[in-house]
Amino acid sequence: MGKRQVRISRKDILLKKSEIEGVTGHVIMADHVVHNGQILAVSDSHLELRDPRFNKHILEIGAILEVVYDKETDY
Repeated sequence: MGKRQVRISRKDILLKKSEIEGVTGHVIMADHVVHNGQILAVSDSHLELRDPRFNKHILEIGAILEVVYDKETDY
């Protein structure tokens, strides 16, 4: 199986909420800080992420540049 990188911009985060909840990936902030971990929940104003050390981060959607994660493909 292969992998493809999926990039979701800030304006599409709420539209793809069901697709990214539970996914492990990277959240790139507008100030270029990158958070890595599992996306636990997405609300109208915040994204909740748990990092590899099990710390929770509440990130404002307005401060997010994009969400990036890998998706396995059949080929």
